[in-house]
Amino acid sequence: MIKSKWRLAFWICLILLLVVSGFAFYSIIDQGVTVTYMRDGYENTENDLNSLIDIINTKDYSKKSISKKLKSHRYYDTMDFNSDSVGLERVLLIFENDTLKRIEKQW
Repeated sequence: MIKSKWRLAFWICLILLLVVSGFAFYSIIDQGVTVTYMRDGYENTENDLNSLIDIINTKDYSKKSISKKLKSHRYYDTMDFNSDSVGLERVLLIFENDTLKRIEKQW
């Protein structure tokens, strides 16, 4: 009788240990993935901020001038300067009559 109680207690403790360890492992992996995506988001925002600083410091808000400023941007090849809006990473440059009118958040 006493042997079976110890055996039962051992298996319960072992299962509890495995469940808690699995949950801890999942939590650590989840935090790592979350921090990685947050860092990417902050990096995208910082890249947009640097691009906007370059654009605003020139004080020439024409589409042609902004296109020249953004030549070194990593998404320059996908930017369409023929339309009235040009998307950076997280912001949208909106033009009227080939002049920058406003800047909006994309998402």
